[in-house]
Amino acid sequence: MMKLKAALQYRMIYQLKSLGIFYLYFIGFAVVLPGLAMFFSNTTATAESELTLPALIFAIILSVIGIRSDFKLFIQNGLNRLHIFVSNLISNFVIANVIVLAMAAFRLIFKTFFSDHFDYQFMILDFYQPKTLFSQYLLLFLIIFWGMALGLVIGLFLDRFSFIVRLLIGGGVLLFPILFGTVFTTLSEAGKDNVLTNLAHTLGITENGLKAGPLMLTLFILICVNLVLAYLMNRRRELQRIA
Repeated sequence: MMKLKAALQYRMIYQLKSLGIFYLYFIGFAVVLPGLAMFFSNTTATAESELTLPALIFAIILSVIGIRSDFKLFIQNGLNRLHIFVSNLISNFVIANVIVLAMAAFRLIFKTFFSDHFDYQFMILDFYQPKTLFSQYLLLFLIIFWGMALGLVIGLFLDRFSFIVRLLIGGGVLLFPILFGTVFTTLSEAGKDNVLTNLAHTLGITENGLKAGPLMLTLFILICVNLVLAYLMNRRRELQRIA
């Protein structure tokens, strides 16, 4: 347990530093540069930015780098593969919460004090409009944590398989939409409507508008699937030797 605690502490420090660097860049591009442009141009325009997508992309990248970079270090210090997976899982869970809280605080500060010049939005919340504060938080958390779970799968996939295998599997993934489209065109009109309706429902798109509940359930299922895949790939993961 002491080794797991040390690994978790190491992961948390690394990810918090990375998160700080990300927000420095974000503030630079989303606050400082637009602010300078408005100042020198003497305009009254409002700078607008969406907060969820940049955080999601960062979460995926951070998770990919984290699961790939620390494996050799942890193995050499006596951690087994399960502890390495658990340390990444827990740290990603915590960081996902930190990202959501930081985004919410960032938006609240600028909405309260600088609303005349900056408009930062959560478009996903504007679309689905969860009714309670908890459901809003949960939806944002599930999106970010799904990105981190996906990052685990991508990182382990890149680390676990050879270039040829990655190429074959990647090609299969890219061809899947084509196969789906081919099969879809062979369905009857009723079958097509049924498929589209079911897909829409998984995204919370209903006859009565957008519903956050089905979308959150879909995200939760995707998170579970990604974590199971990551766990299975991590079980027989080997150290990569440099020739």
